[in-house]
Amino acid sequence: MGKRITFILGLCLVFLTISGCNVGDLVKTEKDELLFTKISELQHLIEKEEWDNALENIREFENTYSKRKWKVQLLAALDDYKDIELEVELLKENVKDEDQVESLIRLRQIHYRLNFIYHM
Repeated sequence: MGKRITFILGLCLVFLTISGCNVGDLVKTEKDELLFTKISELQHLIEKEEWDNALENIREFENTYSKRKWKVQLLAALDDYKDIELEVELLKENVKDEDQVESLIRLRQIHYRLNFIYHM
């Protein structure tokens, strides 16, 4: 009986350790994943220099982000999600200026910050 309890406790400890290391996948839903999909779409549009479509896609990203913002606020510090909003505004300006390099940098920053938040 004692070995069985020790074995079960060992399994629980292993499970908790493994799941604790990958919390991002536990809190990220399909709706959250849509943010990352929009970033990939935006990157493709910017690389192809489809500026009008990229601006429209940014609006769609903002709409999706505003619907998920409550969750980002729960997972992150104030500075983290405010930085995302600032990066989105800078991205819009870079896309309006048709600056591919700066647009891609801003997009990478947004992706990095979201990835950081969901995997804290």
